[in-house]
Amino acid sequence: MIIKLATFNIRAGKGAADVFDRTRVCKKIPEIKADVVALQEVDKGLKRSCYMDEPTHIGQMTHMHSVFAKAIDFEGGKYGVAMLSNEVPIATRTVPLPGSEEKRVLLICEYKDYVVCCAHLSLVHEDRMSSIEIIESELCGHYNKPVFLMGDFNTKPDSAEIIRFEEKFKILSDMAKPTFPSTCLEICIDYILLLRECEDKVEIIETYTDDDNEASDHVYVSVKVSW
Repeated sequence: MIIKLATFNIRAGKGAADVFDRTRVCKKIPEIKADVVALQEVDKGLKRSCYMDEPTHIGQMTHMHSVFAKAIDFEGGKYGVAMLSNEVPIATRTVPLPGSEEKRVLLICEYKDYVVCCAHLSLVHEDRMSSIEIIESELCGHYNKPVFLMGDFNTKPDSAEIIRFEEKFKILSDMAKPTFPSTCLEICIDYILLLRECEDKVEIIETYTDDDNEASDHVYVSVKVSW
């Protein structure tokens, strides 16, 4: 089986020039040609984004199934993460994650042959370390199929968090390529991981990190894998 996965912090459609324009996100996602795309910083019914249901709208515009997970209530609506996929998941669930500045969430989508999870981790080191423990407890030993974790982890490749992640996960994306900020790429904080329980079965075919994106302050990251 071959699938392409991507993660993209869309900044609620607010581009690098600080102007809300979801059409750029809707144009960018089909260009990726991914089977599953994890989205972070997604608005649903917020005033700042004209009360639009972004996960549903983006899903319709890209012809992909969408699942939304709320992290917090904000401006009369909801803010969180989402998953877009060509295949409809057979099960989904959300797990609260700590966030001192704002609450966070883990979205788990199970498909017939694999599991894909999306997270946008806290800006606070202690919260991120606690989140890793929760993520491990929710994913390790629960699935007899490849489990992928994608998202904006708000931490650099040489951080204690990534070292901790690597105990149970294999980093699939290219950590040498910066993902933020899109206008002057400097650091890598967006990742795609594989639970090590299945690492012997999964092979990396290609990795890619975008380098020209005005749709957000992050660029997307993708990997193509087979097993």
